[in-house]
Amino acid sequence: MSPPVSARPALVALLLCAASAIAADPLPRFTEEREAAALHFVRKHCPELVPMLDELKKSNRPAYEQQVRETFQVTELLADLRDDPKRHDLELKIWKAENKAMVLVAKLATPKEDARKAVEEQLQGLAKELVQLEVQTIEHRAELLEQELTAAKDELAKARDNLDRSVKERYEALLEKARKKRNGS
Repeated sequence: MSPPVSARPALVALLLCAASAIAADPLPRFTEEREAAALHFVRKHCPELVPMLDELKKSNRPAYEQQVRETFQVTELLADLRDDPKRHDLELKIWKAENKAMVLVAKLATPKEDARKAVEEQLQGLAKELVQLEVQTIEHRAELLEQELTAAKDELAKARDNLDRSVKERYEALLEKARKKRNGS
């Protein structure tokens, strides 16, 4: 289902706003291979976005290419998170919810009051989901930082426990270095 003609300008504006919300990382250049990868990703994870992209491709090619570049960048960022499956899952869920919300916002341009109310209810649900996902992401980050802090505290305790031995080893290593320099080796 493509958006109504009256919603198309709003759709283009919405996609352009979403484009500016992406991180400041420079976007990869547009290629057919990246377009195919981005469209595959969209079809797999947010198929309701496909008609909007098709419309954007016809009506505003530069904005379409920008959206494809941003989507491809998201796929690359998600690929970098493979070693942290929980964060990968959370970030993918956030991307999906944000894009579903973008589709719903474009549908708000409908002149029918009852259809608009249904869309607003769905949008309310997605807003709640996004906030919950953001909280989960922060909780996950806090868990990782807690683990890192625990490891650093353990390392610090070991360093303090072995302080005298470490000083002696470092002193001996410095003396050996000085001897080598004196002997010309």
